Amino acid sequence: MVYRAFRFGSWLARAVPVRVSYRVAAFFGLLVYWAWAGGRRRCIRNMTHVTGGDGARARTLARRSFSNYAIYLVDFLRFTTVTPEEVRERVVFDEWDRLEAQRAGQGIVFVTMHFGNWDLGAAALAEHGIPISVVADTFGDPRLNDLVLGARRHLGMEILAAERMGPSILRSLHRNNVVAMLIDVPQEGPGLEVQFFDGPVAVADGPARIALRTGAPVVAVLLPRIGRSERVLGRIAPVAFVPSGEQERDVRELTQATMTALEAMLREHPDQWYIFRNLWVADRKGGR
Repeated sequence: MVYRAFRFGSWLARAVPVRVSYRVAAFFGLLVYWAWAGGRRRCIRNMTHVTGGDGARARTLARRSFSNYAIYLVDFLRFTTVTPEEVRERVVFDEWDRLEAQRAGQGIVFVTMHFGNWDLGAAALAEHGIPISVVADTFGDPRLNDLVLGARRHLGMEILAAERMGPSILRSLHRNNVVAMLIDVPQEGPGLEVQFFDGPVAVADGPARIALRTGAPVVAVLLPRIGRSERVLGRIAPVAFVPSGEQERDVRELTQATMTALEAMLREHPDQWYIFRNLWVADRKGGR
């Protein structure tokens, strides 16, 4: 069922003019906002942390987040037909020299979030000649796997399966690749607690551990959409960190520094953050 829906959605997104698709998607996102009570409640709760307790603004941001996510899905469904020329046109980024300076033989650990259009940023790296490896979940249905992961491979990404990513990530960094990882995934276990906006969140410590093990620098990355256009703005923030040699302390402090860098960028466009599950520790204890 999901596979057939994906195939139909992919065909429809390519058949309809993109601006029409965006308008329809934004409206559909609002319908999902009102229909999905649990997702709506959790998104508002997350945005309330971002707004410092301003409930009215949090609800506005949550509604926009649902619409923006639906627009992102249109782009994702159209990825199989995106050309290198379109990637160059759609990604606004002028810090290639700075990025190359970070990538000095040991690769880079890119840490990003479900925000803006992160896939398009990875495509821009590949088109620029920087090898990019992306940690991604796989699906039980092999046909769906081929479609979803194939869309990302079409954009030049190497896909690293999340369930067996350890050795693959190390090999990619040793080849001087950029390895991109999403950090805003609520952890099934306790996770590593760090401060984010107004309280502790539990996130994966994998990016920090891998960076410390390999010596690769960490760069926080977000790609906000420019208005309702197809273009995105590449934003990077290299995370300055000097290890102390105490492993657990370094893992915690590097993770905290990364989340602080992401927070500063996220504040500018919080409505482009797609977070429909509880991330803050206090909210997860509530269980809804």
